Amino acid sequence: MAPLALVTLLALLAPGCVTKEMAARRIVKAPNQQYTPDQPEKLTEFWNYFKDGKNSPFVYLKVEVGPPKATLAMVELPPADYHVKFISGIRTNWEGKKFLTMKYRPETNGNFKPLKEPATIVILHGYMMFKETMAPWASELAQAGYRVVLVDLRGHGQSTGDTVSYGKYETKDLMRMLDYLKAMKLCDEKVGVLGLSYGATVALHWAAADPRVQAVVAIAPYNNPEDAAQRLAKEVKIPISTNALRGAMAIAGQRLGLKWSNWSGVAAMRKLKEPVLLIGGGHDRICLPADIEALKKAAPAGTKVIMIPDVNHFVLGFLLHLLADPVKDWFHQQLEPGADAQAVVTHS
Repeated sequence: MAPLALVTLLALLAPGCVTKEMAARRIVKAPNQQYTPDQPEKLTEFWNYFKDGKNSPFVYLKVEVGPPKATLAMVELPPADYHVKFISGIRTNWEGKKFLTMKYRPETNGNFKPLKEPATIVILHGYMMFKETMAPWASELAQAGYRVVLVDLRGHGQSTGDTVSYGKYETKDLMRMLDYLKAMKLCDEKVGVLGLSYGATVALHWAAADPRVQAVVAIAPYNNPEDAAQRLAKEVKIPISTNALRGAMAIAGQRLGLKWSNWSGVAAMRKLKEPVLLIGGGHDRICLPADIEALKKAAPAGTKVIMIPDVNHFVLGFLLHLLADPVKDWFHQQLEPGADAQAVVTHS
């Protein structure tokens, strides 16, 4: 999902003139108080495959965070061979248009191997998404030997919170969440994070503020939130003027007590100590290739970039057939001492 799909929320406003004040209220208000997305069928099938059974591997958790006060909903998936497989692909229809395909099937020939040194991967969804939509990555990483924690960011999914802040509150929320997981012995010593879109930029800020996070994979992270909002408005043809949206973002920033530039991807990169795996799409018009380049220039030494040509923002994060192996290799290198060095493929 686009990093600032908040613009999509503007389309829910009554027809007519959208004022800056109206738009600003939508920008800071929790998405789950404005919009209830449907779960994709294949993801629902995967989730129900386990959660309704007596031997469900999912561990459901909640933790209080804030201020502002909120409750984060989480699901933990222990490392194991679950005999399931998500299969992604890109197809072309009769009009020549490409589209994402995602299949789910039982997999009986697993080759699960426990890690020598257990590690935990936290997965962060995009804006207006929820933890269950990241099921393909949860399945892939848990079956690669990692303990996986999926979290609904504040104001999303089953988490509470009236306001979202695009990193300011969320960074502290995630630090508190990790405190809780550590205290309850539900987290390993080594911790990594995989974030998509909005969740990718939040992941960068969390890792910059919390030295316990030792590995980051950022898929389609935007740089400047204001630029991303303008790009998305143009991409999905939301009827709001550039000046009105710019003014709404300014009002929203004032209400959140932040400068948008302080919550850019580059601002986070400049504070990071550990390298990052950045993943971008050649046809992404929200997180431009130029954004990925700017993040790379500001990043710590050792940061790698994967660019997938001919792919837009909305499908990039689910191309497991292209991304699963390099993502697992990256976590393998960063979180497992003495791991065999395997080159993370860099696409042009």
